[in-house]
Parts: sequence; C-alpha cells; structure tokens
Amino acid sequence: MTDKTATLLVLTAVIALIAVIVGLAVFLWYAAALSRVFARRGVEPWRAWVPVLNEAEILRLGGGPAWGVVFFFIPVVCLYAVVLRGMAAHRISATFGRGAGATVLAVLLPPVWATVLASTRDPRPAGAPQSGGAGRREAAVRPDAPAETAAPSPVSPVPVAPSAPVPVAGSEPVPTAIAESDTRAPSGPPPAPEPVPTSEPVSASEPPPISSPFLDAPIASPVVSAPEPEASDSIRSPFLEQSLPDEPPELLQPVEPTEPPQPVDPVESVEQHAILEPGEVLEQDDEAGETIVVERPVAVAWSLVTDDGVRFPLEADVVVLGRRPAGDEPGVQYLAVPDTTRTLSKQHACLTRQGDGWTVADLDSTNGVFLEQDGRERRIASGESTELNGRLLLGSVGLRLEREESR
Repeated sequence: MTDKTATLLVLTAVIALIAVIVGLAVFLWYAAALSRVFARRGVEPWRAWVPVLNEAEILRLGGGPAWGVVFFFIPVVCLYAVVLRGMAAHRISATFGRGAGATVLAVLLPPVWATVLASTRDPRPAGAPQSGGAGRREAAVRPDAPAETAAPSPVSPVPVAPSAPVPVAGSEPVPTAIAESDTRAPSGPPPAPEPVPTSEPVSASEPPPISSPFLDAPIASPVVSAPEPEASDSIRSPFLEQSLPDEPPELLQPVEPTEPPQPVDPVESVEQHAILEPGEVLEQDDEAGETIVVERPVAVAWSLVTDDGVRFPLEADVVVLGRRPAGDEPGVQYLAVPDTTRTLSKQHACLTRQGDGWTVADLDSTNGVFLEQDGRERRIASGESTELNGRLLLGSVGLRLEREESR
C-alpha cells in the first residue's frame, strides 16, 4: 500500500465519520422538534424518535394512510410518497396557522419545518376554556330578567246623577219614577227642584215651559232604565190626574230663544257603571264559571353541547363552527369550539336552521365532518348540506344539539 492510497483511505474515513456525526445531529434535531409537534397534536412524543414510524405518523395526522410510508422504499413510487408527505405536511401546517411556505420547508428541510411548527405559539393553551368570543358569548346569552311592569290602577267608575225633570207651568212638579236599581249613589239623593211660580214673567233669554197635558216627562234625557215598555204609562197614572187642573190651561205663545238649545248628552246606564263604596268588593257569580287557562307561546332555544358538557347557546339561524372562526356578516354567529386535539379547522362547519330543525355543511375542513347515527359514522361531502340528526363529529370533537322549551 502506497502512501497516497493510505492518505485517501484516511480522508475517506474522516469524511464518513463527519457525515455520520452530522446526520446523527440532524436526526436528533428533527426528532426533538417533531416530538414537540406530536405532543401538541395529542400524539405520544416517543413516536418522533423512531425512524419510519415518525413519517407514518405524519401521514396519519395529515389525513392520509399511515401505511403509505412503504412507498418510500419502492423505486419511482417513492416520488408519489413525497407528494403524499407534502400534502400531509400542508394540512398539519394549516392547523398551526402556517401557509405554503411551511409546506416547502417540509419537503426540502424537514428539521426546519418541524422547528417552525414547534416554535409557533398556540392560540390558547390546550384544554383551557375560551376566554374570548366563546366565553363572552356564553355569558352574554343568559336570559335577562323580565322587566317589571307597573300594574294598571283600577279606574273607579264616575257616578252619574240623573237630571232633574223640567216642571210644567201652572201645576205642581210632577215626580218622576226612577227605575229601581241595585246600585248605591256616592252621596244622598239630590235636592228636589223648587217649582216655578205661574205668575213669574217670562224671561227673554229662556223660553217659558209650555203647559200641556202631554208634557208629562222630562225633556233632559231618556229614562235611566226601562225594564218594561209599560213604564211610561205608570208614570202618567195617578199623579197627573191629581196634579193637573180640571180646566184646560191657557196656551202661551212661545218666545223665540236667543241661543239655540244645546244637545244634552244621554245619561249612561247606571247598571253599566256600578258605584262601589270604599272597601266594597264587586260580587261575581263564581259558582257557574270556571278558571280559563291562558295559552302562552312556547319559547324554543337551541344549544350546542360538547362531550365534556360545555354548552354553547345558538343565537342566530346560521352558526359557523371552528377553532377560530371570524367574520362580520350580519345574522351569522361565529362560535369557537374548544379543541384539545387540534383537529378542528379555523372554519370547520356551518349549521343552518331550517324550520324546526338544523342542517350541517362541511366548510372544506381538513379532517371532515361526520354524523354518528346508530353507532355508525357517515362523512358529509364538502359543500353538501345534510339534516342534523344524532351526534356530530368535527375532527375528533363530539357535539350534539339540545332543544329547550320555556313559557
């Protein structure tokens, strides 16, 4: 062996040793960063330290088949494996808020990609309740106490006194029979009007009463209550025959009034406005009647409940669910759902109220939307709207709808 050959062998050994050291350092760097990424996604960190298994776990977290790692060991087909890994890395980067740049790093420099994701600050600690929109929304939807309204004060009926009859000239005042009623007046009976003397001269401003046997009733207002049509005959009978003179009275010429007579408002029936004494209670016929049940409208409220028992009231007819949904569209509720598994997209699914039920649609989420019915899971196609019956799975987060009725 010549010196030149020996020198070449030594250089080769040194270069190989340096390559092994550098490769081992890169692997340790990559495994340490990837273990932090796995821990934040709810995966056991030790899987990042096992070769081949760590790549299979990346494919699984990205929504692909874990057995696709075998494609890396097949010539030519390994290019397809690189594409699968790039797609999985892109989906994982999206859950950390990273874009296409992180995908390029995942393909060209995997250790740098894992370090970037591991150093990305989590929007909130895993398992912590939402302190922003979701927390405030849950506190803000508590039903307000009903405003107290003042009870309307009872209105006392206004007592109506019957008007005094107009006396007939040349005769004694004719007493008018008032229909008997079971009501009480607030004060004593009104004083009887004094009769007008026949010798008093007629005033120019007030027309004198015309003496006639037919004017036997007051002209002010109708009778307060007339239960029988023969009441008018009873008024005329014995009183008029005793008070009217035997000879027909002399008729006087009417005087033109200076002012037109004002219409007299009819007296309301005393039976319609019963007057009660202080402390007296109006008696009602409580034996024949029954209590009427008032039907009040039923208020329906919907809530979204997680498997952990956290309740989120639904305040709008359109609700966008996700890890960090955002928007300002009127009439839309953006609800942030707690996710310790990091499997929710920023805007994962949309709930829409249809009559007395709800429909759900997938907003092109990473891990999809599933409906669990009778123990079986069915995935909803992206953009498809399906009636929500049963348990809802957004990634790994389980939700259910609850209906509450109140009167």
